[in-house]
Amino acid sequence: MARMKPLAVTYERCHELLKICEPSDFETESGLKNKVTRRCNAKAGDWAGCIRKEVKKSGVFTKYWVVQIDNRLYSASRIIYFMYHGVDPHPLEVDHEDRNSLNNNVDNLRLSGRRLQGQNRGLFSNNKSGVKGVSFCKRTGKWRADIRVNNKLIFLGRFATAKKAAAARNAAVKKHWSEEAWEANLVDLKTITN
Repeated sequence: MARMKPLAVTYERCHELLKICEPSDFETESGLKNKVTRRCNAKAGDWAGCIRKEVKKSGVFTKYWVVQIDNRLYSASRIIYFMYHGVDPHPLEVDHEDRNSLNNNVDNLRLSGRRLQGQNRGLFSNNKSGVKGVSFCKRTGKWRADIRVNNKLIFLGRFATAKKAAAARNAAVKKHWSEEAWEANLVDLKTITN
């Protein structure tokens, strides 16, 4: 998604057109319902918005809900946060705590900067170790641990086992990242067998 700008819609206008409703199916329900009929296909009482699919420059595929208000598209999560808290999230972004970009439940949305957004990611599809920041180095036959801090990759060392590499990564996460990022990044060492 592009860099966020301040919202160009008022709190009152949002509440005039939409109401927050807890979705039960994230693929078909945005978290917002229309209060009024706005177009022939957007009737009062219907779920508002549609899912936008996007491939980022990094090659990561993402989907999220968008809603149109006065001929402008907005992220549904931003509008829900704005309507619930009465505050435009700009310049921060709205983060989905459970990392499901379609889950727009109010209790799943929190404000964050780019750093927390980056730290609150799941495993990349090409990860073979099952642990963030841990990979196997074929050349040395050892497990390598890394962490990204302030946009710089920090090498934590090479280890005989994946468990030791994950322990080093856990220690670095606690040292360099805020507690908000711990849940998504700390690994339960008991689950690692090698």
